[in-house]
Amino acid sequence: MPLDRHHSGRLSLQRLVDLCSAGPARIFGLQGKGRIAVGYDADLTLVDLQAKRQIRNDWIASRSSWTPYDGVMVTGWPIHTLVNGRVVVRDEAMADAAPQGRPLTFLEALPAPPAFYS
Repeated sequence: MPLDRHHSGRLSLQRLVDLCSAGPARIFGLQGKGRIAVGYDADLTLVDLQAKRQIRNDWIASRSSWTPYDGVMVTGWPIHTLVNGRVVVRDEAMADAAPQGRPLTFLEALPAPPAFYS
């Protein structure tokens, strides 16, 4: 859905990548994440920026098996996804059912919220 903001002219691709990849990696101190560079994990998604698709629940590959965006038309669609350099989605279909991810270690990036109710 962030690609809709790009197509409407509200968001550059560079800013989109920063908001979705580099920024969170920087904020949470995720070393080796957030960019394509030597020494970084090869976690990336290749997107067809012109593909128009309708988001559907039957495409969702998660424990919940549904999305609040079911039925929404978007421009820009993930075609291939790599996790740690392994192709897990190829041509819009799951290529490998075995989980490829690994737990992340987050830095304490934000202070704990104040206790309003004691």
